[in-house]
Amino acid sequence: MTLTLKMYYGDPEIAQATVEVIGSGQDEKGQYILTNQTIFYPEGGGQPADTGFIDGAAVLDVQSSQEEIRHYTDMPLSNGEYPAQLDWNKRFDHMQQHAGQHVLSAVFADRHNLHTTSFHLGEERVSIDLDAAEIPQEVLAAAEAAANDVIRRHLPITTEWVTEEQAKSMSLRKPPAVKGDIRLVKIDGVDLNACGGTHPKNTSDIGLIKIIAAEKAKGGTRVYFLCGGRAFGHFKLLIETTDELVRQLNSPLKDLPGAADALLEEKAAIEKELKDTRSKLLEAESFGIQPAANTATAERIFYNRPVKELQQLARIVAAREKHSYILLLSAEGKGVRFVCAKGEEAQGDMREVLGELLALTDGKGGGNPGFVQGGGNTECENEQFIRTFQKAVKKFRENL
Repeated sequence: MTLTLKMYYGDPEIAQATVEVIGSGQDEKGQYILTNQTIFYPEGGGQPADTGFIDGAAVLDVQSSQEEIRHYTDMPLSNGEYPAQLDWNKRFDHMQQHAGQHVLSAVFADRHNLHTTSFHLGEERVSIDLDAAEIPQEVLAAAEAAANDVIRRHLPITTEWVTEEQAKSMSLRKPPAVKGDIRLVKIDGVDLNACGGTHPKNTSDIGLIKIIAAEKAKGGTRVYFLCGGRAFGHFKLLIETTDELVRQLNSPLKDLPGAADALLEEKAAIEKELKDTRSKLLEAESFGIQPAANTATAERIFYNRPVKELQQLARIVAAREKHSYILLLSAEGKGVRFVCAKGEEAQGDMREVLGELLALTDGKGGGNPGFVQGGGNTECENEQFIRTFQKAVKKFRENL
């Protein structure tokens, strides 16, 4: 095991340093190198790993194995000294989100008796799970306002190491999850918590906190939020989106909801009109599908026809021709879809017909005695489906 000096604990704002590669290896995650000291934070405590470069090797991931920090790189490096460069924008983003979580969780706990049970820092948004099945919107708004007030107060964020015994006598937010020496993160007058993550040196560096959504999760409530640069990016997207909607809908910003409602109502009316027109067209088309007098069957082959239209057509004809049997087939390349229906006074069970037609394909289907559908890929000609259908119906009629 190689002990690595964690430089980010001494100063979380160190973005570059000279490190010595003292070993390398390979595991299920890939190739990695070991260094005598590191500026790269390994994944843990809900915070993703840092990335960057060690000389020309890209650091893709960083993981901790006891006190050993493994830097997974896109190329090997031999032992020796190299310059290390952190992806500072990513690190600072993580610092803002993590410190923002401390503030928001503290506000929820102290002002609303809502306690954080888990934390996740994702690539696009951050979330905490709170121990309440439902949280009113006014509570979320009040917590957001209070958290941003903490940020504006420019409170120092400091760290210290204590022993387990010392930690027991301190008013920590929750019991530490680790043994041995414990790292505490303190936001003056707001929070004191055991944490191994990286944070800025004062609350004003968090920028701002914006709650963007809340949903039920694991018996509690999951609150999604953004801090700092992510929050500003969210506001930028909202402004760009609303500006475009104002242009497209030709409506002032404050009237956008009404304009959207009017557009949706118009869309619903047009869709209803189209549906009615389509139904009338199918009704008219159905008169061209007449059962043959000698077989009582009607068959039609279509190409790339939506199955829903076949279903409607078959039902219309079957309802009008009460002694009829209908097969409508839609072919597309080697694929075939079909529906079969019979009038209410026609004999037989269409599921028997379905079985014989499916035997011509590699697909599946289902239905009831009066109406079935199915399909799949096939090597058979379309006419073979018609012959099979007529043969099956003939058995029904011979049993009359």
